[in-house]
Amino acid sequence: MNDYNEVWKAVLSLIKDQVTPVCYETWFLNPLKVKKIDNRLNMVYMDVNTTMDPEFFADIINSRYLTLLQDAFKEVLGTDYRIIVKSGLDVDNFVDNGDNSEKKPAKKTKKKSKDTLLAEKFLNPKYTFDNFVVGPSNSFAQAAAKAVAESPGIASNPLFIYGGSGLGKTHLIQAIGIRILENNPDTNLLYTSSENFLNEFVTAINENKMPEFKAKYRKVDVLIVDDIQFLEGKEGVQQEFFYTFNSLFQNNKQIVISSDKEPNSLNGLDERLVTRFQWNLIADIQPADFETRVAIMLKYIIYKGIVPDDDWREVINIIAEKIKDNIRELEGAINRIIFWSNTFNEKPSKALAKKVLKDILSNTETMITPEKIKKIVCKYYNIKVADIESAKRTNNIAFPRQVAMYLIREMTDTSFPKIGDLFGGRDHTTVKYACSKIEDEIKQDSNFAGIIDQLRKEIRD
Repeated sequence: MNDYNEVWKAVLSLIKDQVTPVCYETWFLNPLKVKKIDNRLNMVYMDVNTTMDPEFFADIINSRYLTLLQDAFKEVLGTDYRIIVKSGLDVDNFVDNGDNSEKKPAKKTKKKSKDTLLAEKFLNPKYTFDNFVVGPSNSFAQAAAKAVAESPGIASNPLFIYGGSGLGKTHLIQAIGIRILENNPDTNLLYTSSENFLNEFVTAINENKMPEFKAKYRKVDVLIVDDIQFLEGKEGVQQEFFYTFNSLFQNNKQIVISSDKEPNSLNGLDERLVTRFQWNLIADIQPADFETRVAIMLKYIIYKGIVPDDDWREVINIIAEKIKDNIRELEGAINRIIFWSNTFNEKPSKALAKKVLKDILSNTETMITPEKIKKIVCKYYNIKVADIESAKRTNNIAFPRQVAMYLIREMTDTSFPKIGDLFGGRDHTTVKYACSKIEDEIKQDSNFAGIIDQLRKEIRD
């Protein structure tokens, strides 16, 4: 069987019986094409032909379905073939010595695979820049992270990224590490959490291994520390981290730090550390807007091997409307729908979402109300609810009123006209202006952005 298309049809017929229809159409029938079958070297060259992030598709096929492809080709062709799956594959320029060197793995074991390298660095291979959905709430942080990843120790050092829980900080700082290792696998990169730094510090003291501890952290090329706020109030380890920071910085080694709050809000941290965190670039991640939340979930279900049809889009829209400030909760809700659908063979739908996510949807609706938001905002600004509902226009009343309008619009399903009614019958254009003004203030003033984030947390709690 020499015709490539005939071979591929035969392979597809075998695969079709071993996977779900959605998986078959998404990962095999539509995107994969056979470019060449080399019977001398026993190699099959396959290209990924899709407009939806072809490199992402190639990664999924190589990580999940390569063995399935190899077995199917072996059955059709009668012997083992090595399968090459790449995006934009140029067969003529594909580097291979022509001596079956791919069959001699002993010569290649010296170089670690990407998965092995990432596992050793405690980096999650799915946390790449390609898998990070960019929107207005995180575009600056993503751009800063990419710049650092391409030029560590040069672009922005240190880079400090902060934002609320579940907004993608860990994804972004791990993406930096993954990109650096992709560009230079020999980089001495260390990713850790501040909690792990503390635990290792205590162990080193107890076991008289401080020299080894210091060598581990001060001889790296790149240090990425997650959740630095965990060191608040822990003076001894803060001092050690201070010296580690200084040593790396003085030697032009890249430092990346994440936190759930901006440096000035880290009250239990040594002032010297806070000052150093502010030396270069500070980037914040805010809760994603509706469109970004939808995009995140669409990409997530594609990653899970699901084609986003109209029913899935309706489910995603319902979830995006209710879960507004935590990406992990979005993914958790999607996983519950997938599990229920697969277990009970029930097609995803609006009704299914309301049944499976009843606790999430009902809690969101009952706990966060316009009245609650008004009350919390007024408490923060030390004014009365009656003041922001009145016709008063003094700045100490008007600005909190705009904040309350913005949060009601963001955290509930209340329309602009309805919000106007809640504030003394104001026109919907006034509400739109207020929301736009507060949104601009958040982008321009990191301190104010922190205040809004704190109000969101109090409202949710």
